Amino acid sequence: WEEVRVSPRAAPRLTLVAPRFISVAYVDDTQLVLYDSDAENPRYEPRAPWVEQEEPEFWERETHGAKRDERIFRESLRILLGYYNQSEGDPPKAYVTHHIRSEGEVTLRCWALGFYPADITLTWQLNGEELTQDMELVETRPAGDGTFQKWAAMVVPLGKEQKYTCHVHHEGLPEPLTLRWEPPPFTVSNNALIAVLVVFGAVAIIVAVVAFVMKRRRNTGRKGQGLSFLSACFRVCSAHQWGTQPHSTLLLSLTGSAVSSGNFQCQDLP
Repeated sequence: WEEVRVSPRAAPRLTLVAPRFISVAYVDDTQLVLYDSDAENPRYEPRAPWVEQEEPEFWERETHGAKRDERIFRESLRILLGYYNQSEGDPPKAYVTHHIRSEGEVTLRCWALGFYPADITLTWQLNGEELTQDMELVETRPAGDGTFQKWAAMVVPLGKEQKYTCHVHHEGLPEPLTLRWEPPPFTVSNNALIAVLVVFGAVAIIVAVVAFVMKRRRNTGRKGQGLSFLSACFRVCSAHQWGTQPHSTLLLSLTGSAVSSGNFQCQDLP
């Protein structure tokens, strides 16, 4: 029983030099051939005595195939490094957060995220003086995507936040970053907006109710005025009829504008 294994490998390095590509072949536990990209003249070489008997064309053909595989593995490794942002130094994304404490103090926390390699320096300064003794600094932590993260915090008096600056040094930055906490722009909260809408709605409802009541009162007043005028007309005509013809039938004639002008006539019917 014989087992033949061909094992090409591309080994990435921590430095930014070209990766090493190695290809080997075994029969059982006996190594037959080796290709090493780090060799002075990279080519397939025999590792067992009986393999040395192969013709030169065999070695040229196998070396050509190994170089082809090396190019494929290098390109695949380059793509893989791009996925993890490790083909070159990645600059950190830095910002400062603000957390209110008790007794008139706040915590300013300077964050650095998404940087590679892991070596980074975060410091807090007040008027150009570093505050290393009063600073809380955590260890650099992996972010899980091939990059790293870190933060440094300071406890400062409330209202004095903008006098403190955070300084970030990393090889991925063209120059160090200087950051300070910036208050957010004024915005109307959702609760305040809801309160304004509720008050506006209540005022609108009140105005509508008042207008409705006033309109009803005006209409009621007009109806009362008309009935009072009509009653007065009947009283006048009745007195006139009783004085002239007590047993005749009374006809009260009103014009269309009688209520507003007082224009009416009393007639006796035979």
